[in-house]
This record gives sequence, structure tokens and C-alpha cells, in this order.
Amino acid sequence: MPELFKGQEAVSLRPRVFLSWDILEPVFRFGVLIFGIIIMFFAIKENIFFSWEFANMERNEHLVFRYILFISGFIFVFSLVFRTFLWFRYNTYKSSIIKNWPKITVIVPAYNEGETIYKTICSIAECDYPIDKLKIISIDDGSTDNTFIYMNNAKSKFPELVELIQFKKNRGKRQGILEAFRRTESQFMISVDSDTTLSPNALKEIMTPMLLNDKIGAVTGRIKILNSSANMFTKMLNAHFAMAFDFTRATQSTFSNVLCLSGAFSAYRTSILNRVIDTWASQSFLRKPCTYGEDRSLTNHILKSGYGTAYQRKAVSFTIVPEKVMGILKMLTRWARSNIRETIIFSSFMFNFNRKGNRILPFIEFFSIVSLIILHFFWFYYFLFSGLLTGHLLFRILAYSTLFGFFYVLYYLRIEKKKDFPYIIFFSLFSTIFMLWIFTVAGLTITKQGWSTR
Repeated sequence: MPELFKGQEAVSLRPRVFLSWDILEPVFRFGVLIFGIIIMFFAIKENIFFSWEFANMERNEHLVFRYILFISGFIFVFSLVFRTFLWFRYNTYKSSIIKNWPKITVIVPAYNEGETIYKTICSIAECDYPIDKLKIISIDDGSTDNTFIYMNNAKSKFPELVELIQFKKNRGKRQGILEAFRRTESQFMISVDSDTTLSPNALKEIMTPMLLNDKIGAVTGRIKILNSSANMFTKMLNAHFAMAFDFTRATQSTFSNVLCLSGAFSAYRTSILNRVIDTWASQSFLRKPCTYGEDRSLTNHILKSGYGTAYQRKAVSFTIVPEKVMGILKMLTRWARSNIRETIIFSSFMFNFNRKGNRILPFIEFFSIVSLIILHFFWFYYFLFSGLLTGHLLFRILAYSTLFGFFYVLYYLRIEKKKDFPYIIFFSLFSTIFMLWIFTVAGLTITKQGWSTR
């Protein structure tokens, strides 16, 4: 964790109570583990996992659906084996090889961030990167609070490094990045969210893949959660982020096709951005301007241009996530909208002959992800509207969700080696309850322009 924030999580303005979260957290973690073990015990005892006869599937009218479920299971297992094989092949690029570092520009758009933006800029300026090669451009996107005051405080502390831009009215994150990019003179640009802080070596690490491989057009770093200790949901998201970055993105990085370069912390070649940024800034979908999902969209533009994308595990940053359930659901819904939109767009150029490198592995990854989502929607809503959604079936779904959670715990333990692994099981259960509904709402509101978090 950055020096600026050490000890911050332990400080609370609320009066201490007898049963604080610090006391309850180990109990909750242990409770999730015991709950999962109990579910697994009864599922095995009742032969839930391996029985062909469930929900009256033995009747001929459900025979086709039985085979669709079998296909879903086969694709899932194949995808998991495929990803695991590639995951073990992932290696970080070694920054120690590089002796001369290029000039870089770090762009930080902000809207109503208050003091957080000051801490973000300071963490960038204090990184272990040659000071004569670093420039920071921060954009106040029409904030109505004291954000610009804190930006000025950061500029006063680092006058030679920081340049400020202030919009009188809110224009959106894309326009802020576009304006800052037009003032960029370096060969590389790095985007950092205004609620994100960098580890001391983060800038060098995120630059390394592009400096060692000229076929890489952009790189994303490892995002950890700064407020992970707030409650059970932030702990859950922290575990989920570990899997999303150090498993999913690590796997995709082995064939230079990371599908989402996180807006919280990513680096780009400006020569490539010059070709695509105007189109990206004015993007529309179904005749509606795109105001969210700028990171996933920019990733697609990079891939379409023919360059690869990579993940650098050692480039670590810390971001803040919502702490309440509704805030988390809104965040996940916004992500789901951009995932649906950009997945459709990616499918249109997946076989683009201008793309360099491997084409088969990205197709396998894309096909397995999309087909599993479609199949899950199919059988979930089939059960829901066919009258087959019985208590027995609900327990079967719960059992499979718990089984997958325990399975992913093995990956998490290899990644983090921490005793908070029960939160992987908790996220698996959370996903079972909410994710299909989230994707349904996202699909029905895909042209919505608001951020849903403010």
C-alpha cells in the first residue's frame, strides 16, 4: 500500500462499538467457509452433482435441454482447462533490463473527487520514475466541489511536474482525456483514475512491456482495492479483483489480447492513440453517444489497429470501490453495459487480418466467454418460465455455485496466499444471485448515458 495511505484504513471517525467489523470479520469469514462445507456435504450425500435425473429431465420433452446443459458443462470445463494452462505460462516483463526510460505523460481526469485527487497526483509524482521524464496533466471536469483547490495544492507541491486543465461545465471523462492528450508531447501516455493511487514502482513496471515488445500497443496494471477492509462486500470485491486481474487478464496477456485495459491504470503508445482517439471520443452505439466504458472501448480500438495488449502484474495501483450494496450493483451494471456493447463490437473485427499475433487463442477465449453467458441466460430463463424452478433445483444451483467457489479458491490461494479466501466463495454466491439480473438490466438499458454512481 502507498505510504500516503498507510494506516488510513484503521482510522475511523465513528465511535468504536463492542461488535465492530474488525471483530466480526473473522467470524463472518469462518461462517462462509462452514456454510460452503455444509452445502457441499449435503450435495454429495444427495448425489446432486452427478445425477442425470433432475427437475424431471428424464421426460422426453426435456431431452434436448438436457443436452444443452451438457454442452454448457463441456464448454465450461474446456475453458477452465484452457485458461489454466495459459495462466501457468504467464510471466511478467522484467523492468530491471531497461536502463533508459522514455518521457511519459500521466493523465488524471477528475470530477467531484475532493481531497482524493490530491493524494492521487502526489502518489504519481512520488513514483520511482526519472523526474525529468515525467509530466502529469490533471483535468477538472466541471467539478462542483473543492476538487480544483486540491488540484492546485498538488501543483503547488510539484510545480514542475503538474499541469492543470479546468472545464467550466462537466463534459465527461472521454472529453477530459481527449483534451489532455492533445497537450501530450511524449511517446507514451498513462491514464490514472482520480480515486487511484500508485505503488512506487508502478510507472516503470507498466511501461516495461511496451519498451521490450514493440508489438504491444497498450498495457494495464494490477488493480487492488484501497478500502478493502471496510466491510464484507469490499473484501469480496478485493478477492474478485485478484481473480479478474491476476487470472483472467494474465491468461489473456499470454496471447497479447487483454480484452479490457482498466481505466484505473493503463498505458498507451501515443502513436497508436493518434490514429484512434478522435473516433473513440465521438463513439456512439445505437445512435446514442457512449459516455461510459471508455476503457473497454479504447482497448477495442487498440486491438483493431493491429497491436497487442498486455497485463503487467508488478504494476500495482490501489483504487476505491463503493462500500454499499446498491453502489456495487450500479458499478457492476455499468461494467456489464460496456461489456455487452464492446463484445458486440469486438466480434465485428475479431478476424481482422491487420491484427498481429495469434488469432486462434483470442477466438477460443471470446467464444467460451460469450457462449457460456448466452447458455446461462437460456437455461436460467427456461427454468424460470417453464415451472421447473423447484426447491430441489435451487439447491442444485446453490451447490454448483459453492463448488465453483471452492475450485476458484485454489487459484486465489496461489495468487494471494491469504487467509481471506472464503470471500471467493462469497463472491461466487453473490454472482449466482445477482449477475444474471445485472446483465439483464444492462442489456435492457444499454443506451443509458448516465454513470449510475453519482
